[in-house]
Amino acid sequence: MDFFHFEWETVPFRLIAFVIAFSLHEFAHAFVAWKLGDSTAKDMGRMTVNPIPHIDPFGMILILFGPFGWAKPVPVNPLNFRGNKRLGMVYVSAAGPLVNLVLAFLSAMVYFLAAHAGWLNDSGKLVIALHLTLVYCFIINVALCVFNLLPISPLDGYKILRFLSPRRWDDVYYKYEIYGPWILLLLIFIPGIREVVFTKPLQRVADWVQWIAASILEPFL
Repeated sequence: MDFFHFEWETVPFRLIAFVIAFSLHEFAHAFVAWKLGDSTAKDMGRMTVNPIPHIDPFGMILILFGPFGWAKPVPVNPLNFRGNKRLGMVYVSAAGPLVNLVLAFLSAMVYFLAAHAGWLNDSGKLVIALHLTLVYCFIINVALCVFNLLPISPLDGYKILRFLSPRRWDDVYYKYEIYGPWILLLLIFIPGIREVVFTKPLQRVADWVQWIAASILEPFL
């Protein structure tokens, strides 16, 4: 599957899938932060599955033309966390990609069930819409999970790596994190780099998720 292939007729389904994916992704960050004692995101109206407070216009535009994009970062103040502040940041950062992985599993399972029941065999518009919605819910959630786990600032994977590292490495992270957005631009727009760092891992994770979902459902089909 070509994750960067674009067709105009897929735009509505990409949009539906992305709205679901980023709304729950950002809600997860805010919810875990709140459970750990920080109500910053909740107080700013970000602990919600309503997509409107989470929308970043540029990130939304990009997702319409490829399986990547972003929402507004959820504000988090680790000083409010109970217990280990650094570990708290790891939990908060991991929550978003984890939710996307769960949504990808659910999308794959619903797709397999619908296909097994014969609901996707018709060529009617509603069936095509269901098919494409499930496909893009799967693709975009896998893509957001993999993309956000890259250890590049300001992504979740960078925060996980940084706060799992010893404190004495903080100065190194501070020194180089400013280059993160430029590295991401290279990753996104240079095909050779994108293929190695993003597309191939994305395909592997997608295959793995599909295999696990099919294995879980196999005894019941």
